[in-house]
Amino acid sequence: MTGARELSGGLDAILHARSVAVVGASASPDKVGHFLLANIINGGYEGRVYPINPKASEILGLRAYPALSDVPEPVDLAVIAIPAILVPATLREAVAVGVRGAVVISGGFREAGHADLEAEVASIVRASGLRLIGPNCQGINYRPNKLCATWPLLTASGPFAVVSQSGTVAAAMAGWAVEEGLGISATVSLGNQVDLSETDMLDFFASDPATRAVAFYLEGVQDGRRFIQVLRRVAPQKPILILKSGCTSGGQRAAASHTRSLAGRDEVFGAVCRQFGAVRVPDLQSLYDDSKALGLMSPPRGNRLLVVTSSGGSGILAVDEAERHGLEVPALSSALIADLQAADVPATSVLANPLDLTMCTAANYDAALSAVIRHDVADAYLVIFGDPIPGAAEVVKRLRARTQAGVAVAFLGGGEVERAELPLMHAAGVPVFPTPERAVRAIASAVWWSTRFPRTGA
Repeated sequence: MTGARELSGGLDAILHARSVAVVGASASPDKVGHFLLANIINGGYEGRVYPINPKASEILGLRAYPALSDVPEPVDLAVIAIPAILVPATLREAVAVGVRGAVVISGGFREAGHADLEAEVASIVRASGLRLIGPNCQGINYRPNKLCATWPLLTASGPFAVVSQSGTVAAAMAGWAVEEGLGISATVSLGNQVDLSETDMLDFFASDPATRAVAFYLEGVQDGRRFIQVLRRVAPQKPILILKSGCTSGGQRAAASHTRSLAGRDEVFGAVCRQFGAVRVPDLQSLYDDSKALGLMSPPRGNRLLVVTSSGGSGILAVDEAERHGLEVPALSSALIADLQAADVPATSVLANPLDLTMCTAANYDAALSAVIRHDVADAYLVIFGDPIPGAAEVVKRLRARTQAGVAVAFLGGGEVERAELPLMHAAGVPVFPTPERAVRAIASAVWWSTRFPRTGA
């Protein structure tokens, strides 16, 4: 449906819109049109906002207009939340007054058995040049433009974008990132994709300077040939992570009833990901973890992992998981061991890999890591804080500044100290995980991608 139409004036008109009209804006707090308008306002959007409602003169302190044609100034983007039967007429009105983009929240189209209504929407889009996300979607949140035309309201900016055929999946990913003091660069709920598709999002976010990694939840792809062409081109530019459902016959039936998506053969899709460099993940937790790692970590140059820990058991769990995922856990050289023996580390430390500092302080971590980075022993460091370690964030901040290797943290058993330190680590660009296993799996994905597409001069 999108074909070869240029994206200038497409996603740009939507995500970089300088003015937004909410068609179906409502003064009733329980209506979708109310919290869409409220979230645009409260999300910090700095452009002009126009509520559209024929029965109201003012909503949330803004002058309301009966129709798009009554707005006295140009409108870039229409966010539409009205009954499906009214959507085609509204889109025609939008085209007539020069609106360039639309996000149709309204459901009740092909997914509800009304293929004729959706075909009418598609016909309007094709004939006019209007670019459209949806229908039957949960909207968009693009933090570079402070535009939150979705729910819940999330304003924290972070390193990765989420593009999803499920609005709930996008909201959950963004919510987890905000809870951890991380944030997102964008969320886009695709809906039925009568126009802009997952491939258009892939193309856009691959060159978006605010986005370091792109996470996709897909039930299928609109145009397999075009998806492969774009993936081949953009995968070397930045990490593309994909969770695809509809892997079983039952899942394919469920996908068909959700957005009427063609799930396709799972083994073919998996082969495409492997061949062209997309990181395919098995579940939603991994999609979040890997997005966090690939969005924050410096790309590891190889697969050598050094584990530094205050918890012997956690270190062993990390090594087991590393070996299961093909990471090398190298032994420490005699020269490094001698440096550690001369450093300020506890006498009870186990000088091996994992490097177990036992009962220790942030200063002991600093001393150990200062010794370690003088030796070429690792392409990635996993620092495990298995106790309340005040100052842990400063430790990993200094480590990240002194090494080109990837740095990740597992923090567990730290109570209030852990909760205070975690957002500080994310703010410093270090991904933090609640278990050693999750950290290692995310590191392994970062190693897979970065060794496939090595960074020149990294």
